[in-house]
Amino acid sequence: MSNAVLGTRAATAREAIAALADAGLEPRELVHEVSERVRRVVPYDWGAWATTDPETLLETDAVVEGGSIDCADTITAMRLELAGADVNLFDALDRSGELAASLACATRGDLATSARHRTVLAPRGLNDELRLLARSGDATWGTGALARATDAPEFSHDEIRFVASVATHLGRGLRAALTRAPIAAPAAGGAGMLVLDADGAIEASTADAQHWLARMPSPHGGDYLPPAVELVAEHAQAIARGGHDLRPARLRIQIPGDGWLLVRADVLNGAAGGPPRTAVVLEPAGRAELVPLLHALHGLTERERAVTELLVAGLATDAVADRLAISRHTLRDHVKAIFAKTGVGSRPELTALFGTEAPL
Repeated sequence: MSNAVLGTRAATAREAIAALADAGLEPRELVHEVSERVRRVVPYDWGAWATTDPETLLETDAVVEGGSIDCADTITAMRLELAGADVNLFDALDRSGELAASLACATRGDLATSARHRTVLAPRGLNDELRLLARSGDATWGTGALARATDAPEFSHDEIRFVASVATHLGRGLRAALTRAPIAAPAAGGAGMLVLDADGAIEASTADAQHWLARMPSPHGGDYLPPAVELVAEHAQAIARGGHDLRPARLRIQIPGDGWLLVRADVLNGAAGGPPRTAVVLEPAGRAELVPLLHALHGLTERERAVTELLVAGLATDAVADRLAISRHTLRDHVKAIFAKTGVGSRPELTALFGTEAPL
């Protein structure tokens, strides 16, 4: 593919994707529209697009193109991500701020050196893989993994640059979709717990846990847990195995018509040397879980987050400045920036947005 042809197609697609990001689409619809336009410029044979929790990068929803992926493959891929012994891992790309990267470039053309290629891609007849991170406001709101069949060329540098250039538009659109949705804890239902055996099957559960599972249908049917539960459980097990520098085993997820649910997990020590179990808690997401999400949605800096927390806690302006060891003038600048980013005009409005347990 010549640079001229890619450039013409890329310019048209990039403009369309930028417009889509501002069109008020829901996440699934936005991902579908963006993926179609990306594919016209950067052909691929299989793709997995996901929305993510920006704190942990765990998937909240996924769209797969070019055929479904077996749940066992999903778990294998997840374990490889958590093991940290491969290239182009989403966590590493996120920490570096990279927006797009190909497997061929990362391995210098020797794809077989990648465990992901050997165990997930090659057995499915796939070769090079191009990963993208949909970033906005210093947070990642979605990811993509695009793969080509073994008889297709590797992704070119021009194609990688194009995907990186549109990833920020997708991130902006996904972030905007969450900003439009009310950030509120589920109105009904209590905290539930699942106990998973060494094979990941449910060994015991509470009624509230079953209630939430029923609200989280699995695309794989009744033979597997919902992906959110699988991912968080796998994450907890990786931490228990001694995984270094891993993010928390927790995920905030929207339940259609209900609000936000927090899924978190930890590994239980087996009695008398028996195999360990994994406890998964599903509970309505409270203020402590949702306020950091609001901070990220509104793009607040670390200093602005600290100012916001103290203002919402009711501290006087002078006390906030003293606590943070900044001048009153600097504090006023921070407050102006916070008000502009959140769209509020007063401290009571800021408190209503960040400081209540009812809809935030």
